[in-house]
Parts: sequence; structure tokens; C-alpha cells
Amino acid sequence: MIWLLPSALALLIKLYLFFHLRSHKETNIFLCQNVGGNNYFIIFLVSIFFMSCFELLSFFQIGHNLLVLKLYYCTTIFTALYIFFNCFKISQTPLFINRGALLFFASALSSLVFFSNKVIADFSVLDNNSITRVAGEYYFVFQIYMVFFIFLSTFFLIKNILNAKEYYIKSRCLITLLAFLPFMLVAVLLMLLMQLGYRVNMAGFLSLATCFMLLVFLSLNNKYSLFKVMKFVPFSRERVYYLKLSALLAQLSRPWMEESVDMKSLLKEIEILVIQNAHHYFATQKEVAQALSISESNLSRKLDSK
Repeated sequence: MIWLLPSALALLIKLYLFFHLRSHKETNIFLCQNVGGNNYFIIFLVSIFFMSCFELLSFFQIGHNLLVLKLYYCTTIFTALYIFFNCFKISQTPLFINRGALLFFASALSSLVFFSNKVIADFSVLDNNSITRVAGEYYFVFQIYMVFFIFLSTFFLIKNILNAKEYYIKSRCLITLLAFLPFMLVAVLLMLLMQLGYRVNMAGFLSLATCFMLLVFLSLNNKYSLFKVMKFVPFSRERVYYLKLSALLAQLSRPWMEESVDMKSLLKEIEILVIQNAHHYFATQKEVAQALSISESNLSRKLDSK
């Protein structure tokens, strides 16, 4: 029953995050500002929560295996849709497809899965005691649906990384893409293996991938949280700044090792580094001066004397 652990862990993480976010909704910028009245993120949370619930139930062989499997696929359909909606919200791109039409199509596909055996014909039990689908004649519709939304979400994130004018939006799209990659790779790989005839399912893998995505999505909460994540992205502006600043701050520990340090020169280097980094995020020198709480003339003198 070791296969229960990933699913159970994913369910606990999602349960905690759901109630944590609801209790901090007033101060959570991502929920209040980016999601807005449509509550895309909350519905996404609910869908992946129930997806984990049905996944966990599938291990216990409760006597309604086909029903549980169909419910799992129905929640997966809405999870893919709301990942797509959230990617558009995060990138601040207008939704070019009618939202109602997409919801209708997702509902129609879910109804086809639930009320017929055309998509999921039956189930089979795997060695790990979980269940997997026996594909029906229209199972390819589900596959096309998943690939379509995965492709569109990825395409528009990459498009905004390359073309967005605001660096903040570019960074958010990059982090979202990195968070989305495990889900995309796991979903596509498992669908491919199933298509080739391997007796596998998504138990545990997809839940943990959505947990990782969810945790990274929370870094989009505000610019400070985003910076903390971006400093771990190789070759990013934040990573370069973080490494340079860390190297300079490390020199301040030299007196503890009975080594001398030129404090005045070191503090000046740190000051210049902070000023140069601030210029990346503001369009004018006036905005930089306001952000650093110094006068424009003082800022100019500091830059001229470097």
C-alpha cells in the first residue's frame, strides 16, 4: 500500500492550502487581484482536491470502481480547463475563446464520460491495487482535449515570456511555466504509455505534479514572493543579483576570521549593486530614486562616482 502515500500526501497538502488560502483571502493578492470575481484559482483548488479524493478512493476497492474512475476523469477534465484559465489570468492575456463555450464543452465531455461507456469502457486492477481505465471507442476525445489545453497553456505562457513588455509579467509567466512542466510531462507521458498498451495509471504522479504547481503558484502572490523564487532560476536577473549580493555580504564575515575588510569600499559596492539592480525594474531614474528613498541628484552622484 506504499502507493497510497503520494496520493494521501497530495490530498493533505491541497487540503491545507485550500483552507489556508481561504482564511487569508483578504490579504492574498493572487486570489483578490489576479483571480478576481471569476474565482478561477479557487475552482482549480476544488477540482484538484476532488481529483486526489477519487484517486485515493480507487485504492480501497469500495465496490464502485468504475464510478470512482469516471469521477476521477471528470475532475481531471475540469482541472485541465482551470489550469488553462489560470495561465491566462497570470499572464494578463485576454481570453480569446468564449469562457462559456469552454465550460460547456468540458461539461459535455464530463457527461459523456460519466453517463456512458464510450470514453471509459471499463476498469482493470493494477499490481499496486489501484485501478486504470479500459479505453472506450471515444477515449481519443479525452486525449485530444487534454493535449489541446496543455498545448494552449504552454504556448501562451511562452508567448508572454518572449513578448510581454512588463518584466514582472514575464517573470510570472516563466515561474508558471516551470510549475506547469511536471504536470504537462507526467500527463503526456502517461497518456502515451497507456496508448502503447502499458498497464499504468496516473495515481500519485499527477497529484504530486499538481501539488508542485500549486505551491509554485503561491509564489506569484506578490513581487517579493516572486523574487524569492526567481533567485533560484538559472541565468535570471534575480539570480545574478542574489549571487553578487551574497558574495559581497559574505565578505562582512571576514572580521570573525581575523581578516581585515575595507568596510567603506564594501558598503559602497553593495549600494551601487542595489541601485543598478533597481534600474532594471523602473522606467525612469525618478522612479528608482523614489523606490530607494533618495533624491535624484544624490542618485546621480552615486552612479557617477562608481
